[in-house]
This record gives sequence, C-alpha cells and structure tokens, in this order.
Amino acid sequence: MKKRTGILVSILFVMASAILFYSCQKETSGNDSTVPEGMNRVQVYLTDGPTDYQHVYIDIQQIAIKLDTCARNNDDDHNHPGCDDDRDSLSNRCQVWDTLAINPGVYDLMTLRNGLDTLLASGFVLNGKIERIKITLGTNNSVVVDSVSYPLNLLNGQNYVFVNIRREHLDFISSNSIRFYLDFDLNKSIRYQNGQYWLKPVLKPFSRHSSGEIEGKIRPVHSHGMIKAYSATDTAYAWPWWHNGEFKIRGLHAGTYSVFIDGILGYRDTTITGVVVQQNRETDLGTIQLQR
Repeated sequence: MKKRTGILVSILFVMASAILFYSCQKETSGNDSTVPEGMNRVQVYLTDGPTDYQHVYIDIQQIAIKLDTCARNNDDDHNHPGCDDDRDSLSNRCQVWDTLAINPGVYDLMTLRNGLDTLLASGFVLNGKIERIKITLGTNNSVVVDSVSYPLNLLNGQNYVFVNIRREHLDFISSNSIRFYLDFDLNKSIRYQNGQYWLKPVLKPFSRHSSGEIEGKIRPVHSHGMIKAYSATDTAYAWPWWHNGEFKIRGLHAGTYSVFIDGILGYRDTTITGVVVQQNRETDLGTIQLQR
C-alpha cells in the first residue's frame, strides 16, 4: 500500500452523493402501521471496508432474501447443510426467496466509509426468519488506481454472492421493521493477478446494536495512510478523509483491539493498544498526533 500513498496525496476523494445517509438516523418505536399485516419491512444498508484505491465502482443489480416462514427471527440460529457462498437450495416448504426493491446501478464504494452508508434495498417480506441474502452483480465493475481506470473482472464469471444472516446481525427497529448493514470488505474482495483486477465479493453483515465502533482524528492531516483495527478474532480497516483525518470503523465485535496507523510522508507508523470496544457503543480515540 505504501508505494501508492505518496501518489495519492493530491487526490481528493469524491464526497457522498445525495443518496448517502449518516448511519446515525432516528429510529422509530412500536409497530409500523404502514407494514402490511403478516409481513415485515426489511432495509439493507451498504457500507465499505476500504482500501487505498481512488474509486471502486460495483454494479449491483438485485437483492434477494431467503426466509423460513415457519420460524421467527428470535429463534435460535442454525447452520443448514449447503449454506455456503456458491449454491443454495430450498430444503422444505417453509423456505422462500423474495426480492427487495433496489435502485440497480453502479455504486462507488470508496464514498461509503467513515460512518457513511447508503440504503441499498428495502421492501416488505413475509413474516419469518431471515436466513440468507443473495446479491446479484452486473458487469460494469471497475477500479481507479493512480487516476487510471481498470476493468474489475468477476472471478470465475460468478455474478452473485450469498451472505448468511444470523439474529445478531439484525437491528429490530420495531416489532415488524428490521434493518441490517453489509460491510463490503474491499481488501479481501479485490485481487491483482497477471496484470488484471479480479472481484470476488466478501461482505460482512452486522447490526448497530450488536457491534461497536472506533473513531478518531489523525493529526497532522496528510500524515496518514490506512488504519487497521484488529483483535484476536476480528480485523477491520478505515481510510480517513484526506481533508480532515477523521475516521470511523464500524461493525466490530466486542473485545480489546489494537489500532495500527500507517504513517506516510515521513511520519512514523503508530499502534495504539488496549482499545476496548463494547456493543452499541462508540469508542472515541480523540486526536491522534503522529510523529516524524
């Protein structure tokens, strides 16, 4: 990563478009009278675990949800045979697939970081336990590196990805309104091989109530590269905003983390240890001063 960060000094990242929302939104309580009887409202938000590309454009065409209509979301989680990332089947009469409303098109994932997200899909589905989602991709995917755009090829031509959903991944806004987030991990999703960029999406589902956050501000500005928060069981990344050094890492499991800051332009790398993350809490590291 360090070999490109110097070139990126003069690059201003594109700010979030009108469809972007801060994740701290007002939550409703009680029953939602607009939800048809016997159904739930489901909202899926997309955010990004970034890397040091200028832009990553992902063509998202469809979102489908697999439900078990004989179960409820407060039932125990089970991993059924065949629940992997390459295939799926309906094992009994209770399991159904349903699609959500989506604005299909190309999303620049590098605008969805440091606490920003976008409402990717929403809709009404039958009452039942959410088991999986399926994301179908188009072919208009690309990555911008050092101001040059390259095609982002689908690995093995696979244009879909399955994500298993568990109860801990869901935010229950009301008794019949559910929300969850998908963190698109670009570090794991993009490979550079034989002169080409390849995409095999890796997405991490999380809820705001069952996960924690780390935030802070790097000083001086333009002294930092990527930030990594890691524990014995979890790793996540942030790319701070270039103009103010602010960063936020979401979807972290509760635990004790170390935070590594990649220093650039003559500034030293810095590691902060013993950072405690709690569920449904923000851990604020304040202003972090890098040294030469």
